[in-house]
Amino acid sequence: MKRSYIEESFDEMAREASADRADALVRKMQERLSVLRRENADASKERMRHLESQILPSIAAYETLQDVMPKEEAFLAIHACVESNAWKKRKGFERLMHVPGMYRLMPWVFAKGTRASFNEAAGFEADEIQIGDGVWRIDMAKCPYYDVCGAYGCPELCGCFCDSDDICYADLHPKLIWHRTKTLGRGDDCCDFSLRIEGR
Repeated sequence: MKRSYIEESFDEMAREASADRADALVRKMQERLSVLRRENADASKERMRHLESQILPSIAAYETLQDVMPKEEAFLAIHACVESNAWKKRKGFERLMHVPGMYRLMPWVFAKGTRASFNEAAGFEADEIQIGDGVWRIDMAKCPYYDVCGAYGCPELCGCFCDSDDICYADLHPKLIWHRTKTLGRGDDCCDFSLRIEGR
């Protein structure tokens, strides 16, 4: 199984947190991740992609780091890891924006991507407010990042992923407007996503 970026980063996080206990922390994190995987083994293939890529590794890492640092510091460590990954993803989107006219396709790309990967089979529930005519606007009423983090007693972790969206998608192009006023991870009733071409 391919290691998530959080697993790959945890070795360094453990060394920075406690050099003399780093190896033990890495082992404990992997043991906790194995338990989380067993507890979620019946998840759909679509949901499992999100569980494996970010959700379960972040929970395991967060819990493990709290052995050697206060909860607030552990949160900041996970947030920094997720943020770093978001900046890497953003670079890919920025390269796309150099293609003439590509920004016009982005609302359509987001609509297609949401339906393919952020759908009910994966544990999401979206109300499509407007799709088309240069606008992608949805309200996400259910999210496995929020649900699973909450189920394991760390709902605050979901905010890391909300913040990573803003890093990835805000201000990608002068004529492409990313807008969001609410997220589940920040305590609101939904995530009101919007990406539109200027003037639409």
